[in-house]
Amino acid sequence: MLLINNNKVIDMNKSSRGPGLSGTHYVMFMSYSLTFLIWGFVTTSGVMTLYYFSNHIPRFLVPLSAALGPIFLMIGNVFMGRLADIVGRRGIYVYTMALYTIGLIGMGSSILLMNIISVSKAFILFIISYILAEIGVGGEEPPALAATTELIPPNYRGAMLVLITNFDNIGATIASAILLLALMRGTQLSATWTMISAAIVVLIVAIIIRLLTPESVRWLVTKGKVHEAERIAKEYGLSYALTESPGQLIKFPSLWFRTLVLSLLGVSQLVTYGLMAYYIVYLPSLPFSSDETLATQVLLWANLGASMAGLIGFIVDRLSRKTFTLFSYLGGLLTMIPIFIIYGLMTNSHLGSSLTIFYTLLFLNMVFSEFGWAVRTLLEPELYPTKNRATWVGMVRLIAWTIYVLLIYYLLASTNAFTYLLSNLILYVIGFSAALAWFIHGTETRGLPINVLDKAADKSN
Repeated sequence: MLLINNNKVIDMNKSSRGPGLSGTHYVMFMSYSLTFLIWGFVTTSGVMTLYYFSNHIPRFLVPLSAALGPIFLMIGNVFMGRLADIVGRRGIYVYTMALYTIGLIGMGSSILLMNIISVSKAFILFIISYILAEIGVGGEEPPALAATTELIPPNYRGAMLVLITNFDNIGATIASAILLLALMRGTQLSATWTMISAAIVVLIVAIIIRLLTPESVRWLVTKGKVHEAERIAKEYGLSYALTESPGQLIKFPSLWFRTLVLSLLGVSQLVTYGLMAYYIVYLPSLPFSSDETLATQVLLWANLGASMAGLIGFIVDRLSRKTFTLFSYLGGLLTMIPIFIIYGLMTNSHLGSSLTIFYTLLFLNMVFSEFGWAVRTLLEPELYPTKNRATWVGMVRLIAWTIYVLLIYYLLASTNAFTYLLSNLILYVIGFSAALAWFIHGTETRGLPINVLDKAADKSN
């Protein structure tokens, strides 16, 4: 039985064991996972298409063009995140999916038109399409994290958040593998088109499944649409999402402290991942430079390591959020040190020319980078209230993406491996410092019901 009290919905028949996963949850899992899978395809397609165009455009355009993707993904994060708090988690997807559908088709068309129109015109089409695709995938992130946090049972919330977002890495890995295999059989032009075509097929499936996902009932209640929330909760078996736990109270640190820690964790993880897994292929002094097959393997090994690490989602709800945060960023720092020493300080040595050592160290570093991504995915939506959760997730990611863009432009323009890798090392020190601060002063959120998190977030704002 559901009772309404001061616009709050209370389930009087709550099971002491907590709800399990149902068909609705698996549909949500598939829907949001395919979204992140497409994100991996978009990022890889953008980076490798630009890698192809880099042989035909002025050098100064390479770092500028590389920065455009993150800039507009950031815009998607913020703008669509805010819009998701206004029109709903489900309502936002008509805009985001339209954007990256047009973007993917446009990127593929720019490659096909290379032999028909001038390179400059094809490049302009690519840039416009890349921008639209990045706004779309960036706009999907805050509402997807918010909806998962609000609708998945608390005992499974961490697993679902980590496993869903890991499909970004899986998408990038699959895209890189498709590209690598296609390169072995044809030109980079045909290989890149093959990769983008595969993404479009996945997109069609994602659109069909998305039609079956429900709106967030927690969001509906915050908008005063209690009767609609009750109807959807009953129809989809989501009544537990409207329950209250009056006896369970926790206290969050202040809003500024939470936002500062999350922003520093985000800057550290996001920038180091992007610099090491993608944009490092543009540095001319490293062993894989000027070889498209070896450069593709950088993306493949980096995202394979991240994808495998994402399987931590199966056990993450058994781990302390605070301890896992500290472990993740410490591991990232420790695995970055040998990369900096060998490829930043010993560039001309035998070790500095070894691809095997580089791929191995990169793989290990990306394992901990993915753990850091998992931490962000867990904490960002858990530490803000439902009424503006997507907005705050977008704002925290805006800060991380802003630093990301500035560093990408500066480091790619300098093309200096020492500065590039030293920057990564410093960023890991910053991330570890933020993780240590949260370990000491933060709040454990593992397994807490969404209403308990909402109350704590509201009181500490």
